[in-house]
Amino acid sequence: MAVSAPQWRQWWALTKPRLNFLVVATGLAGYGLAPAALAGRANFWAFAGAIYLLAASSAMLNMWMERDVDALMDRTRERPLPAGRIDPKTAFWVGQSLTIIALVSLEVVAGPVTAALGLLTWASYLVVYTPMKRFSSLAILAGAVPGALPPVMGWTAAGGSLDSRAAALFLLMFIWQIPHFLAIAALYGDDYQKAGLKVLGREAGPEAAGRQMVLYALLMLPVSLWCHGLGLGGQRYAVAAIILSLAFVAFAIRAALKPTRSSARALLLASVTILPLLFAAMLADKQG
Repeated sequence: MAVSAPQWRQWWALTKPRLNFLVVATGLAGYGLAPAALAGRANFWAFAGAIYLLAASSAMLNMWMERDVDALMDRTRERPLPAGRIDPKTAFWVGQSLTIIALVSLEVVAGPVTAALGLLTWASYLVVYTPMKRFSSLAILAGAVPGALPPVMGWTAAGGSLDSRAAALFLLMFIWQIPHFLAIAALYGDDYQKAGLKVLGREAGPEAAGRQMVLYALLMLPVSLWCHGLGLGGQRYAVAAIILSLAFVAFAIRAALKPTRSSARALLLASVTILPLLFAAMLADKQG
C-alpha cells in the first residue's frame, strides 16, 4: 500500500532534519579541512550521505527511547511517536536498519577508523547521553561528545589521522556546545522539569548555569586560536576567531547577568551563527 505524503513527512520529522543539517555540515567541514581532502573528493558526497544516515538513525532511535518523555513536554508532544502517528515498533526497526546501513556505508566509503568513530558517536548519544538525561545534569557534558565527533569523522574520512588537529576540532565543537545547550535549557527548562529531565539550570540554579555559559564561551578563544596554531587556518582565520569568540563571550555574559528568555534566545541564535562562520573562515583561509 502506498504511503501518503503526510506520512512521509512524519518519517522525515522523525530524523530531526534541522539538527542533522548541523551534523552533516560540521562533518563536511572536517572533511574539507583535512590535508588529503582534494585527493579524496570522489567520496565527498558518499560520505555526506553516510553521515546523514547515521545522524538520522540516531535521531530516530532517540525519539523512540524518549517517546514517553516527549509526550509530557509542550515542545515535543506533537512529535510523530508521542502523537501516535508512527508505530513505535516500526520506528525502532527502521532506526536499527538505518544504523547498520550507515555504519557499513562509512566503512566502505571512508574506512574503518571513520566507521569506528561513527559507532562511538551513535553509542555515546544513545547508550550514554539519552538515558543519562533522566538522572544527572552532567548529561550535558556526555551529550557534547557525540556532537563533537562529526568533524573528526570528516577529517579521517578525507585522509586525516587522529592527531592534534583532530583533537582541536573535537575540542572546539565540544566547548561550543555547552553554552548552546545551556541556552536551550534556559528556554525550555519548565518543559524539561515537567518531564523529569535533569538540566543544569534547574538542578544547580541559574547562577551556576550562567557561570558555565561564560566559562565555556571564554574557552572558545584559546581553542579556536589553537586551531590556527596547528595550521587549520591562517591569519585571516585568526582575526575572525578572535572577533567571533569575543562576540560569543559577550552574549554568554549577557545571558548570565540577565537570565531571561530574551537573553537565552539571543545566546542560542548567536551560537548557531558563530559556529558556521568560524568553520567558514577556517575553510576559506585554508583554500586561500
